Amino acid sequence: MRIGARQPVELNGMTGAARAQIVAAGKLYDGEDKTAEERFAEDDGSETSWKGYCFYAPIFDGDEVVYDAYFISVDSGTFFHAGTIEAVAGIIQFGLECEDKALRDELGVAMVSANLLPPADGSYAHFKALLDAEAPARARTITKDPAPS
Repeated sequence: MRIGARQPVELNGMTGAARAQIVAAGKLYDGEDKTAEERFAEDDGSETSWKGYCFYAPIFDGDEVVYDAYFISVDSGTFFHAGTIEAVAGIIQFGLECEDKALRDELGVAMVSANLLPPADGSYAHFKALLDAEAPARARTITKDPAPS
């Protein structure tokens, strides 16, 4: 599993699914039921706008997008099954939270690989060890083209 490039979230061109995910992520973030427009309104000085502080990244399994990730502010976020509002994991104060241990490990490894989990996080060493253990296996799967005769 790998995390694609993070892109700033913009209201213009946002699909209905993405708007629903923003609403759901917001509810998980602060418990408030706000529209995407309300989340991205110009900041009135209360520092509650996500404008410029929310990024989207697709999460791939091979070439297929399997999760949609939203990174909010510096230390929060939500992971959804791709194209749905079914949340599968969250980021709370930089830490990855996920009830499914196997999925947590996969997402954690992907976050470490993408430099999205700070080394000071309590689970960083665990995820980094898993990532390091994968490296030899990945290297073995790389094959070279036969030399020309």
